[in-house]
Amino acid sequence: MEMNEITVDNETMAHIAIFEKIARIELMECVENEDMILFVVGEHKMAEMFRKNKEVISQLKEKINKHILVAEVSRDLLTFVRNIFFRYGVNEIQISWKNNRTDIVVGVKPEEIGKVIGKEGKNIKLFKDAVSRYFNVNSISVKQ
Repeated sequence: MEMNEITVDNETMAHIAIFEKIARIELMECVENEDMILFVVGEHKMAEMFRKNKEVISQLKEKINKHILVAEVSRDLLTFVRNIFFRYGVNEIQISWKNNRTDIVVGVKPEEIGKVIGKEGKNIKLFKDAVSRYFNVNSISVKQ
């Protein structure tokens, strides 16, 4: 998988250290905004993480004081998108490849749309940033 170059600030470095200490697995990616932090772990690592520490999410939330989302990476775009949006009741993912563009529309439970989009679109941007670190994606939007 091709990864884009990113810069990590001290706060993110601290969050990575907290994650690895609590989850006891290696972290692949950490993307965050003011309200949420998305930790991306390796393929098939979620089960291992919960086996090692069933309280991992609540402990992370307590230490970091943000909404916590953990998703497994995948070499497959559809699977990776589903993993990121899993918590929001994904019922459909449409990926279109046209004119050198990759656009994704994710269908989620109606009551989850606000959470997916986030204040001023911050969460959907965060999800797009995470996906874009592994895949060349032009847009991600959400629908019910």
